[in-house]
Amino acid sequence: MPQFEQVSVFGSLIFWSVLSFGILFFVLKKFAFPPILEALEMREKKIRTDIEDSERLKNEAQEIKRELEETLKAAHGKAETIVQLAHDESKKAQEKSLQETEAKVRQIQKDAEQEVLNSRNKLLQEVRSYAAALTIASTEKFLKKALGDEDKKKLVEESIEQVVQELEKRQRN
Repeated sequence: MPQFEQVSVFGSLIFWSVLSFGILFFVLKKFAFPPILEALEMREKKIRTDIEDSERLKNEAQEIKRELEETLKAAHGKAETIVQLAHDESKKAQEKSLQETEAKVRQIQKDAEQEVLNSRNKLLQEVRSYAAALTIASTEKFLKKALGDEDKKKLVEESIEQVVQELEKRQRN
């Protein structure tokens, strides 16, 4: 390398360059580096503190998130319980309404059956009275004489019995 071959010419220049660099380094070390290093240490401490604070805040945020999730789970559980209770109450009300309706239907059916039975008995009574009158009239005409009360009663009972038996036979068929 040709630049380094001329060391003898530039020897004094190299000496003064090294000496000025040494003085500059000493001045910088004595007056400039301590404030710079102190500023760097303060910056390092601030960064370290900020990192620790951010870690602490991150942990607190995770704890709050976990608590909120637990609260949300509990709220969902309560909501499900409320919905289930409402569903059960609705079912009970529906069953109660159904039972009441069935009871009313049975009562109406019972009343209708009673009314039909009463109408049937009334109709049978009317048929008996008409049959009795018809039997007495036809018997009187047939015999051409008036029957006594005892004969009328016996004849009516026999005729009514026959008519009732005939009606019951027809009703069964």
